Amino acid sequence: MIRNSMLRLIAAALPMAVVAQAAGAQQVSLPPAAALLAKYGQAVGAPAILSAKAIVTKGGMSMPAAGINATFEMTQLGSNLMSMTTNIPGMGLVEAGFDGTTAWSVDPMQGARVLSGAEFDQIKDEADRRGMVRSPEMFSSLQTVADTTMNSERCYLVKLTWNSGRETYDCFSVASGLMVASRSTQKTAMGDIPVVSLISDYKKFGDVMIPTKTVQELMGQQQILTITSFEVGSGVGLTIVPPAAVKAMVKPPAK
Repeated sequence: MIRNSMLRLIAAALPMAVVAQAAGAQQVSLPPAAALLAKYGQAVGAPAILSAKAIVTKGGMSMPAAGINATFEMTQLGSNLMSMTTNIPGMGLVEAGFDGTTAWSVDPMQGARVLSGAEFDQIKDEADRRGMVRSPEMFSSLQTVADTTMNSERCYLVKLTWNSGRETYDCFSVASGLMVASRSTQKTAMGDIPVVSLISDYKKFGDVMIPTKTVQELMGQQQILTITSFEVGSGVGLTIVPPAAVKAMVKPPAK
């Protein structure tokens, strides 16, 4: 009876051991996150993006379910200055930006807002070009968590913990090293909104390779972003300053 009991214990333990061994083997086979980010930076032309004095990106935004078709223009100056204006016919302009100190949002529904807290951290991260190319110094932790499939492509899923404390997940193509999907939680005035981004149609603009189509799935709808032009320039004549309505809300520095 003792022998039978021992056999039952061994039989019960064997599947668990096999699962643990398989999990360990899978974990060992996953490439280091830092290597995946380095491959991605090389693929998109990180040196050219980081050294550019100015980048102006233009394109369109649509929400098919809502019948919305808009255009946008984003200007990036220096290493971390950004402004973006979206023109939505029938609704007006939506503006957002970061000038190195102040982050803002202006839209017809909520008016002008000076961003703070998690919203400030998010737009500051997005404005920093090092985040755009996933430079490792932007993150306090990097971890490859899965070999999976997203956007119909096999990819390695990497958990990124930003220095600001927020967490996002990027999936890098096994074949090309390019990012094919991303998961994040957008911080908004309405609360946290989970977003899945499906990234595709990479094209060369000079020394830079960027995706020209991003399908964002959020709140049960799809938002489709398309890029039609990506211009690297000198920045002469370009400035990034908050809109007048935002300026009026910013307290002057104490003397």
